[in-house]
Amino acid sequence: MFGLFRNRQRERIVSRLYDEILAQARNPALFLDHGVPDTVEGRLDMMILHVFLFVHRMRGEDVAAKDAAQELCDRFFAETDRALREMGVGDLAVPKRMKKIGEVYAGCASAYAAALGQPGEVALAAALARNVYGDAADREPRAAALADYVRRAATLLAGVPALDLVEKGILFPSPRHESADGHAASA
Repeated sequence: MFGLFRNRQRERIVSRLYDEILAQARNPALFLDHGVPDTVEGRLDMMILHVFLFVHRMRGEDVAAKDAAQELCDRFFAETDRALREMGVGDLAVPKRMKKIGEVYAGCASAYAAALGQPGEVALAAALARNVYGDAADREPRAAALADYVRRAATLLAGVPALDLVEKGILFPSPRHESADGHAASA
């Protein structure tokens, strides 16, 4: 799939995919309805989650799809490095922070993948509670609602052919959960 595209087109595709993930990770409903902390860490948690969802979807696909996921992941880390520098983190501290962020990503990806492999939302909600909400007193109901969104996102992405995701764009469901009467229900 990616082998079919020239380098410039490839860069445009990765840039577009990254921008789509970034837009979804910044969706206000994640912060307002699901109570994700609207902090640098909370925003990073949402980027990690959404990059994971795309990478997770591409696992088991052909080499080109895996390459697309890897290039997207590389872009995420490069943009995070750039953002740290723009925030004034010193040149000597950036590599240490990036190593820590890489470890956090790997840990979250492992926990989220294992949880998505289990039926129901209990394991997924527990992983999200730990990784997104930390010690917040009201983390369990918020994590349960976020787990519902993550499961819906993973299911939606799984139903779209990998080539369509790369060529046409990433589809994410609304973070807002619709109630039975069709109105958005907050978490």
